[in-house]
Amino acid sequence: MNAPALDIDLLSDDAINDPHAYFRSIRETAPIAWSERHRSWIITGHPELDAAFRNTGFSTERMAAFKSRLAGPRAEALEKAVALLDGWMLFHEPPEHARLRAPLSRAFTVRTARSLEGAVREICDELLEAISTRPSDTPFDLVSSFAHQLPARVIAKLFGVPAHLETWLAEWSARFGVVVFGATRRPDYEAVARASGSEFAEIMGSLLDERRSNPTDDLISALLATENQPDGLSAEEILGACSIVLFAGHDTTSSFIGSATLALLDHPDQAELLRSGDLSGSELDVAIEELMRFEAPAKAMMRQVANDHTFEGLEMHAGEGVFLTILAANRDRRVFNDPDRLDLRRAQNPHLTFGHGHHFCLGASIARLEARVALPALLRKFANLATVEPAVWKPNISDRSAQQILLSR
Repeated sequence: MNAPALDIDLLSDDAINDPHAYFRSIRETAPIAWSERHRSWIITGHPELDAAFRNTGFSTERMAAFKSRLAGPRAEALEKAVALLDGWMLFHEPPEHARLRAPLSRAFTVRTARSLEGAVREICDELLEAISTRPSDTPFDLVSSFAHQLPARVIAKLFGVPAHLETWLAEWSARFGVVVFGATRRPDYEAVARASGSEFAEIMGSLLDERRSNPTDDLISALLATENQPDGLSAEEILGACSIVLFAGHDTTSSFIGSATLALLDHPDQAELLRSGDLSGSELDVAIEELMRFEAPAKAMMRQVANDHTFEGLEMHAGEGVFLTILAANRDRRVFNDPDRLDLRRAQNPHLTFGHGHHFCLGASIARLEARVALPALLRKFANLATVEPAVWKPNISDRSAQQILLSR
């Protein structure tokens, strides 16, 4: 059986600016379709995506293939960036994935998230107060003023980095996205790749050296405790682990805060539920899960067919790409009643925002904490929050992220 070949362009204006409508038309035509343009399978249905996450025939292993395509000046420019990516568990399968993930799993627990709640509230209050001191008739950019800064400062707290590096952490994450998202058409691609790889190795490398001499109670010291131990991490892999915590933890949470805020402003009755404080602890958890479903920050995760096999009745061949389109699956009407309606009291909510199985998002508990604190705090601080103009979205396949969200208060 063959899936229909559809004219799918994940970088088209429609796919970037209104992906929910774009993916709806694809999903309702075929929940699994073939895109000749991307030479990949596009999975948009929820049952199909749930099965895909569990399918061992789909692999995240692609570093070897990526490095094999690099040559000449580009290989030299990406040398240090690639060394970081090699330490990302995201691009490996068991048993290597399990070895790279284990030290971070011990640090990213629900208990860790709970211990950070006071710090997250303090950071939120500081950022919102800084916004409130600006002229009231001047719009502010939610992304640069709040959504971009909060997760970077939380990660800085986890790392135990000096305060003067907090801004650098956020800025580095944005620059390294040029490499992660493969923005090869940018004229400065190689320069940005070289600089982001080198500066992370230099700045974080110096911090690692300092922690080797003076370990403290932070994530970096915990990772260093495994250095050169049986099944532990090498120095290069520890740098890679730090870079994935920073990039993944910053980029996705920042994206989500922006998108979730826009969704709430489009649904003022639901925004009032968060603002009022009437939701109990468990009800607030339900509300955050609904926002995670409604505006998943990860638009599509990439896999590769590892071996020839049949999946959902379709013949798939080794080397073909697979896009696991979370944003689409989370609005599948076969699973969710009235899926395009934001309902912060939605009871049944099997969303796939954090993935499944051994690739389940390691930082899910911290992302939930930041959303749980940040979104009600933002709405309470500025009761008259409103958009000034449509958001400007980054032209990325893999994430739903705004470049700018101008708001009045």
